[in-house]
Amino acid sequence: MKTKTKTNVKKICLTGLMAAMVTVCTAFIKIPTGINAGYLHFGDSMIYISGCILGPWALLASAIGGALADILAGSPQWAIATAIIKALNAVPFVIMAAEYKKKNNTVKVVNKYTSPMVIVSGLITIFGYLLAEGIMYSFPSALTSVPFSVVQAVGSAIIFFVVGKIFDKANLQKYI
Repeated sequence: MKTKTKTNVKKICLTGLMAAMVTVCTAFIKIPTGINAGYLHFGDSMIYISGCILGPWALLASAIGGALADILAGSPQWAIATAIIKALNAVPFVIMAAEYKKKNNTVKVVNKYTSPMVIVSGLITIFGYLLAEGIMYSFPSALTSVPFSVVQAVGSAIIFFVVGKIFDKANLQKYI
């Protein structure tokens, strides 16, 4: 039987690891869009995976990882908005992964509950950055970034499915 302290230490370590994965996949594997210091990345895929394996801790990993990525990528003005949006990106996955675990008594990253959440989370990204960019710059300017947000959401979904299936196939959930 795991002790509560041992479980918390494991969650803290996994949260730090996932925050680092979000940071690296966002800040260092990116394509600048040239619009309002924005850039295209697929780090959201790591947010989706963390939402499936970390539960509520994923909100912290996502917020820290996303904000740190903006700071390291040279766009610190986006850090606060990104922290909020990325935490919200994890919420649908946290909820649906918990629902899957409750019904099946196991953790599985890609399943019938979490798969549709790529759409919900993608919409959070699109509208979250539309609102943030509209407030920070202007709404006409923000509208020019929407296609990049769509590409980011679709690309992150594809990577989530590939990496999540690998995660499930390797049965890594037994170590969590």
